[in-house]
Amino acid sequence: MKRTIAFAKPFIDKKEITAVTKILRSGWLTMGEETIAFEKEFAEYVGAKWAVAVNSCTSALFLSLKALGVGRGDEVIVPSFTFAATANVIVHNGATPIFVDIKADDFTIDLKSVEKKLSKKTKAVIPIHYAGNLAQTDFQTKVLEDSAHRIAPKHRSENLVCYSFYATKNLTTAEGGMITTDDEEMAKWLVKARLHGLSHDAWKRYAPGGNWRYEVEFCGYKFNTIDLLAAMGRVQLQKLEGMEEKRKQIISRYNQLLGLKNQGTHLYPILVEQRDKFMAYIKAQGISCSFHFLPLHKSPAFVEYKTPSLPVTEYVGNRVVTLPLYPGLSLKEVETVCQKVKKFGQFNEGQFGLTVLT
Repeated sequence: MKRTIAFAKPFIDKKEITAVTKILRSGWLTMGEETIAFEKEFAEYVGAKWAVAVNSCTSALFLSLKALGVGRGDEVIVPSFTFAATANVIVHNGATPIFVDIKADDFTIDLKSVEKKLSKKTKAVIPIHYAGNLAQTDFQTKVLEDSAHRIAPKHRSENLVCYSFYATKNLTTAEGGMITTDDEEMAKWLVKARLHGLSHDAWKRYAPGGNWRYEVEFCGYKFNTIDLLAAMGRVQLQKLEGMEEKRKQIISRYNQLLGLKNQGTHLYPILVEQRDKFMAYIKAQGISCSFHFLPLHKSPAFVEYKTPSLPVTEYVGNRVVTLPLYPGLSLKEVETVCQKVKKFGQFNEGQFGLTVLT
């Protein structure tokens, strides 16, 4: 059957198209004054002193670990219940991911699980704001927040915070990411590190009064974003409050019809006992669903770390399904999704006090 209800769609209109077209006609496509403006506006929105735009949240996480001094021989504690990128960047920095469990109430990092894994080798903890739920961020070590699912006004964190602007995110630039910090020296390093370690970028060199010469101050990376994407991001940021309100209305309707109490505005997860069968069934109904996420410690890439059992992660990860959620989703479509979900089975209490579709 042809899919009639998408899992996610970007909320794009003429404003984004006009903004991008303006950049195309300007003659300057790469990182420049549009990116700088986006950084300033985003920092103000989340309550940070500095924001550094990059080409993905993965790049943001990688650079942030570098900025925190994470390297070979270090351990970084991270929930197993997250996207591969969060753990991949730990490995790519030469460190060891130490996987921990999540809480059953909101699927964010579990403090007790973290406390059991803290050691002299622990360099940092990466809490995940899963589905948009605010995770605990106060630990007895350095903290790097993975906020790919959450962009909240006046977040005001003392930690490095990494954001995602991927196509399915609450604010999109198609691809992109951002790092926020209140540390000026760290911000200066990140600005150079994202572009080969150059003393100043092309925009500064070619701007009126700019110096044509640059120095390679250290071996950096090619992680910068471009003005084409930043232009879209600036428009999306202006629309974000309205888009969030639409998401909240959708979540409220889901909760009302399904009898659940989800809160985060990025994903709407449910647990399904017969997930494979459900996914085939819901696809046949013309509805696209997804899953976020499989337990990383059980994945082939990470089995070498021999993580002990993480009960909540394994229970949730083997059953989680994420239903359609995006600002353009109508409440009538939400009702259709819920009708099809309830036709498949009924919700009952499962392990850890969680509600499961059986």
